[in-house]
Amino acid sequence: MPSRLGKPALLDRVLTLPNNKSVGVESAQVIPNQQLLINVVSKRVRQLGLGHRPMVETTPRMSLTDIALKEIIAGKLTYESLQESADGAV
Repeated sequence: MPSRLGKPALLDRVLTLPNNKSVGVESAQVIPNQQLLINVVSKRVRQLGLGHRPMVETTPRMSLTDIALKEIIAGKLTYESLQESADGAV
C-alpha cells in the first residue's frame, strides 16, 4: 500500500525484501498491529542511528531496520499501550 507520497510503507518495503521476508513476517506476529509495529521500528531505528547499541547480535551488512526487527523478534524490544482515562485523556 503506497503512502501519501507514493512510496511504499516501511513495513511493505521490509516485507518485500527477499532476505528480510521471514524477519518481517515474524515481527508482525509479535506486534500484529501494522501501524504500531511501524512506529516501534521507526523509533528504534532513530535510536540506533543516534548511536544506541543493538541489543542483539548483528552482522556488518544488517540495516538499522533489520536490527530493530530482530530485536522485536528476540523479545528485547517491547512497547506499552497507554490506557485512556474516563475523560478521554491519555
